[in-house]
Amino acid sequence: MARLSRDEVIATIYAAAAESDALSRIAYALRSYLDVDSTGLWFVERGGISEIVQTADITESVPPYLEYYRTLDPWTASRKTPNRVYLGSDSVDEAELLRSEFYNDFARHFGMVRPMGLVMPLESGSLATIALNRCETRRFLGEDERAVLQDLAIHLRAALSLRGRFRAEREAASARDAALDALRFAVLVCDGEARVRGMNTAAAELAEAGFLRFGSRGTGLSVGTPAEGRSLQALVRGAIQGQPGALRVRGPDGTGLSLLVTPTRHEERAHALICLTRDDAPPGLDAATLVRLFGVSPAQAELCLLLLAGRTFDEAAAERGIATSTARSYFGLILDRTGARNLRDLLRLLAALPQIR
Repeated sequence: MARLSRDEVIATIYAAAAESDALSRIAYALRSYLDVDSTGLWFVERGGISEIVQTADITESVPPYLEYYRTLDPWTASRKTPNRVYLGSDSVDEAELLRSEFYNDFARHFGMVRPMGLVMPLESGSLATIALNRCETRRFLGEDERAVLQDLAIHLRAALSLRGRFRAEREAASARDAALDALRFAVLVCDGEARVRGMNTAAAELAEAGFLRFGSRGTGLSVGTPAEGRSLQALVRGAIQGQPGALRVRGPDGTGLSLLVTPTRHEERAHALICLTRDDAPPGLDAATLVRLFGVSPAQAELCLLLLAGRTFDEAAAERGIATSTARSYFGLILDRTGARNLRDLLRLLAALPQIR
């Protein structure tokens, strides 16, 4: 592999910051640039190592080091001065090192005699450590390599800080996606041309069932008849201007579909948030949830769900195999438990509960 130039390695370090395998890319870039045999990066948070990446030649060193030899590491003292490149010989006499248990039982097997490293505090509050090693004794790392790594220190610290921000953003985006996928109702985000920029699992299921269409050549999201599709796109344009709207259409099987369109902004860009529900969507509640929320019995919770689904007391009683008088007795207990005043109030309360999968 051809060695990288200074400009190339700096560009590589910054470019790697945005990638999911940033640490591995940076490790191999440094190995090439400094012509070393191995490179490792690890992070310390709240006193413990939270993440570690090594070039392939020394990956086997990680488990025994973390399990035991870390406590014997004579080079630890060199790492106490942040942002300053250290050599292993700065903190331990090499003749003494060669007689130590750490060297003979551990470091010797990976060619470690005079490693070089750099410890950098990051904006996240963690410490990043970079360690490099050259196995050939006639080419031990020295002052020339120390100067080269010190020259890169400011760029390494900046790139690793960027990497932390990018990772936090990816984790936040993943959490948002997971939260949206937990909703029972469909959610889509569109731009001003009704082009879909994101949607949850429930929306994808509606599209698969034929309730939603995604136009070709930038024509955007559509529903129902062509006229209803144009109405939706007009609502989306209105939402971009700050005006919410609503639309009622029929799906391909005749099932009603309700759409609410509202403005939203992200990074100073306006989008339309579209929430959709089918008339025949199953309730987002189960009996166990009602038992936990209100302390009703399982039988009373099942009655709540039947009433929420539109059953009358007679129909609910027949479906549950109980007398209508028993169902009404349950209902009185349900009102006491939930604090609702009457059936309408109970249904309002149940309908207002979050609809999650």
